[in-house]
Amino acid sequence: MAYERFGGNTTCCYIEHEDTKIVIDAGTGIRILGLDLMATDLPKTGGCIHMLFTHTHWDHIQGFPFFIPAFLPNVTLDIYGQTKSVEGLDGKIEEWTIEKALKMQQHFIFFPVGTKYMSSNKTFHAVDVGKKFKIDKVTIDTFVLHHPNATLAYRFEADGKVFVFSTDVEHNDDMLIRLSKFAKDADFLAYDCQYTTAEYTAGKIGWGHSTYESAIQICKRGNIKNLHMIHHDPLHSDKTLLQMEDDAKKLFPAAQMIPEGFEFSL
Repeated sequence: MAYERFGGNTTCCYIEHEDTKIVIDAGTGIRILGLDLMATDLPKTGGCIHMLFTHTHWDHIQGFPFFIPAFLPNVTLDIYGQTKSVEGLDGKIEEWTIEKALKMQQHFIFFPVGTKYMSSNKTFHAVDVGKKFKIDKVTIDTFVLHHPNATLAYRFEADGKVFVFSTDVEHNDDMLIRLSKFAKDADFLAYDCQYTTAEYTAGKIGWGHSTYESAIQICKRGNIKNLHMIHHDPLHSDKTLLQMEDDAKKLFPAAQMIPEGFEFSL
């Protein structure tokens, strides 16, 4: 099958550090993560899961209603996201917190099971962009990316290791410079490599996504050791993605196209 190797679920990334569990985004991939966590001691012991949202476009939140641990009363969800000012139907500006965005997605007019039926203990946190915070022993910093209604990049640091997650970003000269500083000396950068430069310039400018060539510029400028190529175009087959990976490796040998279910350690 043309799409078997890299998969088709939308964005969800899971980080573990000692006993700390951190989830980035709740795309459809979080359903599989939930099933994996249910196969551990979590249903019996409970515990805390920290959920960080880059933004609330549908492909990054649509799996949340299907995340089974969120229905367990002995599980605590600490949920982090940026508060956005958006125009309402009446033309007036409204403040949308991450709590409001998730609850409205499961409003009865859209979905039969509201968030009030998710029995986990949920606490919502507004992310203060540019101010570092800690989750247990993990230090986290944030950076605003260029994307429709903006996206957050996250930098995670623990035990002298650094992982930067930067999805849904459209590059420009200023963004390339500032993001390379934000991700400086990272061990791994996960970056939106949705297009080739040829695809981008042929009609994708302004769509809010980037290229692997731009990612490589960031890695070289920022002395970043490894590049994870993420956020694949749904029209790209396994063959196309593997060719993109080969082309990227010629420019930056530590580039890797990331398939669904990929795991790595730092």
